[in-house]
Amino acid sequence: MSTLPKSPQPPRRTSAMGDLATDILRRHGLPQASNVALLPDRHPQYRHCERHGRYPESLVDEQGTVRFITPAGCPRCRAERQLAALLDRAAIPERYRDCDFANFRISTPAQARVVEACRAYAADFAANTDGRALILLGPPGTGKNHLAAAIAHALLAQGRTVLQAMVWEVIERIRATWRNGDGPSESAVIGAFAGVDLLILDEVGKQHGSPSERLSLFKVVDSRYRARPTILLSNETLTDLEEYLGPAAFDRLCHQGTLLHCQWPSYRRKGTQGEGTES
Repeated sequence: MSTLPKSPQPPRRTSAMGDLATDILRRHGLPQASNVALLPDRHPQYRHCERHGRYPESLVDEQGTVRFITPAGCPRCRAERQLAALLDRAAIPERYRDCDFANFRISTPAQARVVEACRAYAADFAANTDGRALILLGPPGTGKNHLAAAIAHALLAQGRTVLQAMVWEVIERIRATWRNGDGPSESAVIGAFAGVDLLILDEVGKQHGSPSERLSLFKVVDSRYRARPTILLSNETLTDLEEYLGPAAFDRLCHQGTLLHCQWPSYRRKGTQGEGTES
């Protein structure tokens, strides 16, 4: 029995995916391989984050080149981790780390004016590098720490360095240098507080205000004068604050500085501003 000749078969069509893989090989001077394909060839590609939803894993640039985004992973999760690390280094208290201008609840014109002044302070921070201070005075629970944290968030986003410390901690660190000859020197400790772009001093005036405390605090304030700004948070009146700081330090802080009075009922008692807002 004679065998009928086979009819000619049409050339096998490769998928678009195979065509793209072949084109890439040819572009780089490599031989075509039947078992090579680009998987997948649709870009941008996306992955899913359980917290933030879909995010891109690749993109196509203006030349048509596929580029994978590095580092891999959800960019919003990565940004949150980076911010947490910055807040750790800034020593922002845990309870205030989610505080920003957007979630400060405004119910009076006085609050609106103070918040706007704090926004402007952060936005125009470059103009404050001459050491211009910001003093927030008011009773406990009025949101002073919330506003300071909001300013810190804004500056960290600008790539600035921020450090928050209780006044008693600053004084104790300086005093420790007097007792321990093997540790850092007094000038090194003062230099650490002087070196950050913004220093936030909390609970100013709660201490005894002894001559040695005043001297220690004056050294820190003086080291930042005309160089880097400082924010002071205090529950004291302006008169009591001046008495505690002493004329020299108070004069330096008030020179071209901004004084904001947070005179409204405690959020903590009303339960409207959130657990974190205590001062």
